[in-house]
Formats: sequence, C-alpha cells, structure tokens
Amino acid sequence: MNDYPVTHELGRIDVVTLVDTSALSRDVSLDVDTVQAAWPAFEGAFDSLQGRRMLGLVYGGTSVYRLSCVRLERDRENALGLDETTIPGGDYLRLRLRGEAPDVYGQISDAFDVLFALANHDADRPHIESYRREGEVDCLVPIRSARSAFHV
Repeated sequence: MNDYPVTHELGRIDVVTLVDTSALSRDVSLDVDTVQAAWPAFEGAFDSLQGRRMLGLVYGGTSVYRLSCVRLERDRENALGLDETTIPGGDYLRLRLRGEAPDVYGQISDAFDVLFALANHDADRPHIESYRREGEVDCLVPIRSARSAFHV
C-alpha cells in the first residue's frame, strides 16, 4: 500500500470518502465548449449560489457531462424542473487545484490524467469536478478502496 497524501506539482493528492448525496442536475454533451457554455445557464437558474456546491460528473464510456448542484432544503419542490441524481459516495482519490480563475480551470484535464495514472480506479462511479469556490476545484477519481488507492 502506498502512503498518502502524495505531493504533485499540481497539488496535494489525498484519499477522501464521500457519502451518497442528493443533487439536481442537467446532462449536456461531453465537449469542452458545450460544458463551458452550459455552466452559466445552469448556475443562473438557481435563486442564489449562496451555500451551493456545484459539481460536474463524468461516467466513463459515455459522452455525457452531468452538471450537478447538491440539493438544499429550499430546493424541496424542484421548481426548476431539473433532473434528480445522486452523487455516489465511496472512496475517491482527490487532487485539489488552486489558482487564479479562469487559468486554474485549464488544469482540470491534467489533474485527471495524473489521478487516473495513480488510481486503482472504480469504473462504476463517475469522476467528479467539485467547484469549491472561484479558483479552487477538487478533481476526484473513484477508487475501489482507501486501502488500495494507488496502483502498486
């Protein structure tokens, strides 16, 4: 078993455990231009971004990018008519990117390349972009277990 956290030039790599989380979502084509164009409309549909967690989910072998927002109590009625989804829990290998927006967002693809090269990847769950705040993104790759997080 490899030890973590691991330091990489893009940031620190840790193993984190998520719980299943209910979210509102909208699927778009997995194309960089389409995804970038879809975020402002998706975020703009909510009453406020205050207290919201925005995530992008990509399931391997598909051409779908799922824009997601963790469901808040005030979303109970889903007046926006968005799809319902669950952010799958479990163990994930995480690389947290920090930097100036929008430049930091250009590092997301490289971060996933690093994580997939290291991870004992669980292909049944999506990899996730978790937008923490402007200029800070967690890139998460699902792993089979924290005990076997890394390829050996």
